[in-house]
Amino acid sequence: MSIRQTSTFLLLFAGFLMTLDGLAQENNAVSRSGGARYDEPRFRMGLHLLPSVAWLDVRDAHTRPDGALVRFGFGFTADIMFADNYAIGTGINVFRNGGKLTSFERVTGHPVDEANDSLEFIVQRDRKLTHHWVELPVSFKFRTREVGHITYWGQFGLGLGLNLRATADDRVSYLYRGAEVAGVSSWIPEVEINPQDFSDFPVEDEVALLRASMIVGLGIEYNLSGKTALLLGATFNNGLFNVANNRNFSSSLEREHIEPASVDGILGGASPRGYNRKMVDNAILLSFGLLF
Repeated sequence: MSIRQTSTFLLLFAGFLMTLDGLAQENNAVSRSGGARYDEPRFRMGLHLLPSVAWLDVRDAHTRPDGALVRFGFGFTADIMFADNYAIGTGINVFRNGGKLTSFERVTGHPVDEANDSLEFIVQRDRKLTHHWVELPVSFKFRTREVGHITYWGQFGLGLGLNLRATADDRVSYLYRGAEVAGVSSWIPEVEINPQDFSDFPVEDEVALLRASMIVGLGIEYNLSGKTALLLGATFNNGLFNVANNRNFSSSLEREHIEPASVDGILGGASPRGYNRKMVDNAILLSFGLLF
């Protein structure tokens, strides 16, 4: 994302918060004119850390999910009270999610011998995928009255995320090598090339620019002094749409992800069939922070 895009996003968000703040102050003034109804502030802000457990929900039939990842993030939160126990929750969350997955692919080029850059291989790719998002959440927040310095809350809403960066750590195992056997193009088992490791390389072209999510959360606020409270919570951030970007795939898909069932039949000379990857990314985000 360019600096201009980032600046535009932040300016729009700042204007959104100023509008909400004005509405909260207006409502607060009306409330005071008819008698004080609220003992607590109508607009609260805070900062929090967001450690998370993230995983990928694969929606195609040929990519295999292989587990979750632990990632970290941070955020700014704002609550606008509009009734005794109800608020609009918003803010900015900057967090990472992703997961582990395995797929089979058709690639061109010898990984060690650069002179053989036209050789074709069938490989198994074991990937740790990390998505970097900045998200604008908007949710309804339900709060209890303070009980022994503790206020309990729950929230439900939606989030809109913008892709900042996507990186991957790969282990590529070479399974088959393209060759001509008796003048016929075929595939033979690869026995010479060791697995190749690649760390923290960019894969932005493989991830969608925008992400929509459903947000469900529970937590507590522990009053420390006056308006200051300790915030503790857990939120399920559920992706709603496919975040795999297939724009960079070839029209025939022969050089992208291939069906693993095809690998067993490749020795007979069959051409591996490609497919579009489909997946959503999910995370459980833990919130640790302060409200002021």
